[in-house]
Amino acid sequence: MKMLERDQFERAANYLRHEARPLERALFAHAFEGGGRTAVLAALVPYQNDDGGFGRALEPDMRAAASSVLATTIALDILRRVGATEETSGLPAALVYLIDNYDAETGRWPIISPAVEDAPHAPWWAYAESAANFRDFWANPRASVVGYLWQYRKLVPSPFVEGALRLAATDLLTYSQMMEMHDLMCYVDLLATPGLPGEMRENMIDKLRRVVVRSVVMDPAEWNDYNLKPLTVVRSPQSELAAAVDPAVLNANLAYLLDTQEADGTWGPNWAWDFIDADAWAVAEREWRGVLTLRNLETLQAFGRLA
Repeated sequence: MKMLERDQFERAANYLRHEARPLERALFAHAFEGGGRTAVLAALVPYQNDDGGFGRALEPDMRAAASSVLATTIALDILRRVGATEETSGLPAALVYLIDNYDAETGRWPIISPAVEDAPHAPWWAYAESAANFRDFWANPRASVVGYLWQYRKLVPSPFVEGALRLAATDLLTYSQMMEMHDLMCYVDLLATPGLPGEMRENMIDKLRRVVVRSVVMDPAEWNDYNLKPLTVVRSPQSELAAAVDPAVLNANLAYLLDTQEADGTWGPNWAWDFIDADAWAVAEREWRGVLTLRNLETLQAFGRLA
């Protein structure tokens, strides 16, 4: 079984310790070196705005200081990963921001705000095209948002969060089994929410397994492209969605991950927007290397592939 050898791990660790953002440094220490949650929370503080939302290039391809629902869900994912509770500093304000930005007319959340245009950003984050690009926010970011509101529902009005969860779950069951990759990932986030009602959760698992078969790219020849790979959905052997992917395909994707580590120990993005702003992209690309390298180390650890 192919493994990430110790010297390869140390090269990745060296990048995370010295070149990555303080946030990824703290997350690496938390995941691999016994670091506490406090350092992660402190590293998140600079990304939170007075309105409770998060921004300030927490998502590296979007450099505006202003808050967005997208960046706020990224922050909440980090808080979930480190075991944050309703009492965790910054979390209640983030939930208030999400509630305040709910569009009652559509029953959804806009993924970004017009302020995205105030700073360099990737072309796919253009505000004018956001509703069309993200299918009127049907799942992205709605499914993720609903999951975080449900997890921390002690701080959210009950009728609101119960109705939002029921609607998101019902919409999933009526959706095509061929799902856009980011929509699917938002439902994977929702499925990871602790305390989902039992029958609802089982129905979601059943539907998402069928969606994974149709929507995840299983052919290794296509994995160099920007698409949804098995390990992006099946994050550990314990994933409820693992049954939807042939074990041989998962092993091949793990081998692919090991083979694509670069000489400096990192994994970089397979997208770019230097043609928009070369200087801003250079900063974003370095930040993405930290994000992706940490993510891949965590995946390899979950599958027992660290020597």
